[in-house]
Amino acid sequence: MKIVLIGGGSFVFAPTVLEDIIVKHRLEGCELMLVDPNVEAATSMAEAGRSIANKYGLSMTIQAVADRREALPNSDFVIVSAAVQGAKRWQLDYNILKQFDMPDQARECGGLGGLVNGLRSITLLLDVCRDMEELCPQAWLLDVTNPMPRVVTAINRYSSIRVAGFCNIAYRSDGEYALLAKLVRKHPSEISVVTGGLNHFAWVLEIKDKQTGENLLEPLHEYIRAGMFDEHDDDMRRELRAMQRWLAEYGAVAAGSVDHHAEYLPHQEDIVYTTEPPYHGTEEERVRRNLDLQEIARGERSEHDLFSNPSWEHPVSVAVAIHGGEEVVLDILNVRNNGAIAELPDERIVEVPVVISGGELHPQKLPALPPKLAELIRTLSDVHELVAEAAATGSLEAVNRAITLDPAITDKQSAYVAVSRMIQAHSDLLPQFNK
Repeated sequence: MKIVLIGGGSFVFAPTVLEDIIVKHRLEGCELMLVDPNVEAATSMAEAGRSIANKYGLSMTIQAVADRREALPNSDFVIVSAAVQGAKRWQLDYNILKQFDMPDQARECGGLGGLVNGLRSITLLLDVCRDMEELCPQAWLLDVTNPMPRVVTAINRYSSIRVAGFCNIAYRSDGEYALLAKLVRKHPSEISVVTGGLNHFAWVLEIKDKQTGENLLEPLHEYIRAGMFDEHDDDMRRELRAMQRWLAEYGAVAAGSVDHHAEYLPHQEDIVYTTEPPYHGTEEERVRRNLDLQEIARGERSEHDLFSNPSWEHPVSVAVAIHGGEEVVLDILNVRNNGAIAELPDERIVEVPVVISGGELHPQKLPALPPKLAELIRTLSDVHELVAEAAATGSLEAVNRAITLDPAITDKQSAYVAVSRMIQAHSDLLPQFNK
């Protein structure tokens, strides 16, 4: 199996890919290509990976390159976790939005910031897909890049490449619904949970006691409605109050961080809107981590230092299941709807439980959404489609239609002007708008 990681110099995500390939799945004979314009970082990561694989007695090829076209031929899976100059570009957007008195719109995935970030990310990913269509048309693209639902929507509509998107924020932890279990006075291992909707906008649709089958959804709702949150710390009380408000308005409990959900909603006073770039690591930290990698490669430090802060996303596990034809059940994956959410068209990208079998992804049908929530999710899905269209075609008209429809953007007139300036500020990354 050949895997390409675009963003292979990442000090957060690349180590998780290495750990999953070497330690978790022990993929003997695997070829891993780490692609990053910062080839020094990718080279250090590759050297550390080779050293760790050798320690585990595994024969595999791990290489670093700057040019993805060199890496892509005959690939089976292409994992993408990349943002071109992420912090710098976010700061450009933030500075413009402050001029329009809209700093809270500097969001990573929703609002006006998420719209323009979507244009940048989609442009990059569609370029990757064009290369894949030429060099490895049979490969899957496994996306971690944000705003993930808009990226996956664009790939689904404007590329022939098979795609799935990864984000486990609905868990609020690595692999289990710990908060939901606490709220219904259970251990995470004692409950089964179904969440679904859109990425960063998923909702609890079913929760049961695994042993007895008891329906715990109404007890969860009763706890949230009662508002007796004194047992929690200040920040958790803040989140629970937002959940309480949205339960009353939309008829469901938000799954995951309310600050992520709020990116797709109008400004709310109790939500924490970032004033710093939502990207990991300063330049000083990157230099230090590069030295750490070199020590690991020389065997002077343990690989556990590299794996101590893993990502919650594990696309390698999905790649292994698809490649091996085994059956695996996933609580959360972003895929084409195909009837899983009855209230949305089949071709839309949704976040739902998925069964992998026979090398294919099978989204599982969800319970009916509460009517008001279904209406909102349809609107947000429509916005995702418009952002994908705008990025793929260079249509400013589609950008403005997305703004008009987006409930997160309330000052429409200012937004129409601001977005033109933001697109112009990134004209080097968005050449399709330079017409």
